[in-house]
Amino acid sequence: MLGVPFAFKEGRAVKREYVLQESQLGPAQTRVAHVLRTIASSLQDQTEEALRPLLDRIDITSVAVAKRIFNGVMDEKFADGNTNWGRIMTIFTFGGLLTKKLQEHGVQLTAEEKEEISYFITEYIINNKAEWIDANGGWENGFLTKFERRSLLSFSKITALLIAVVSLFREYY
Repeated sequence: MLGVPFAFKEGRAVKREYVLQESQLGPAQTRVAHVLRTIASSLQDQTEEALRPLLDRIDITSVAVAKRIFNGVMDEKFADGNTNWGRIMTIFTFGGLLTKKLQEHGVQLTAEEKEEISYFITEYIINNKAEWIDANGGWENGFLTKFERRSLLSFSKITALLIAVVSLFREYY
């Protein structure tokens, strides 16, 4: 499960933290972090199962390769100019899938490498989606309003978005 790669203070992203398996994370510091973890964990499990044949064909052996794939897929996914909270969730979930794939390939991620992964995910959000997030209520009034009380139907819509994101892998492998 992908951990929140930055802290939330007054509804804004203020620093990076980590990308780890949920069992290694401490308690979520905010409601936003808790909801984000819950949704990302659910989506990652569902999506990973659906995409297992594709994921098994790619070879991600370094953080640099993961970053290149991540940035390429995200740029392609958002090339149409459309952003919504479901697509924002795919950023986190896709980053988590790449991290897990690295570990499956026997890459023992150091604390510095985990921070590097967290940083490139955070960097993408800050550089490409921060304005949209702010314009759409921010994390507290936008994200929480959309997802805190949503049913699994919302999760299935996001899963469909993530499957579309991962299909972009074909352009890189």
